[in-house]
Amino acid sequence: MIKTFVVGELLTNCYLYIDDETKRAVLIDPGSDADVIDGFIAENGLELEMILNTHCHFDHVGENAFFKDKYKVPLAIGELDVACLRKAHIDAKLFQIKIEKSPEPDVLLKEGDVVLVGKSQLLVFHTPGHTPGSVSFYNAEEKVLFSGDTLFFESVGRWDLPGGDYLDLMSSVKRLAQLPSETVVYPGHGETTTIEHEIQYNPFLK
Repeated sequence: MIKTFVVGELLTNCYLYIDDETKRAVLIDPGSDADVIDGFIAENGLELEMILNTHCHFDHVGENAFFKDKYKVPLAIGELDVACLRKAHIDAKLFQIKIEKSPEPDVLLKEGDVVLVGKSQLLVFHTPGHTPGSVSFYNAEEKVLFSGDTLFFESVGRWDLPGGDYLDLMSSVKRLAQLPSETVVYPGHGETTTIEHEIQYNPFLK
């Protein structure tokens, strides 16, 4: 089961990836609106196992502190995004948004790592370009991909922010496009899509 929350002023997609059988879950990109997300966890009797950040930007990590403090679970982010994570609360002030400083990550994710979620698992892809340490999470059995701000519906993430790199981003996007065509993509902003749709309609894949 995948539960989507659209949170904060930048309309960031936050996800709970839930193993139905065990009710264990991981929380992906808790950017804002902790009360709404936490209420869903409580109402459905979920056991939170880990907090995952696809990257370090403040609209994806704004509630790291809340969930880390309440559930005492590991926080994980790409190994090259730690420095950016440490100043995300400062960057948020540029948008006149206040967030708590993120705790230090417990797990530094790298290419090929596996995150266990009950009896399911998510494979970690290092997909730089939007940030140096951006990662995506993929379940091959269910053919679902959490792409963060790397791949969007008919678009891609920004590369003009500090740490962004156009060539790295294009390489990451083309790599994701090699996944099975029926793979459902859950991006960091906007609507879900599929790899098949993006190959056909995304101008960055032409």
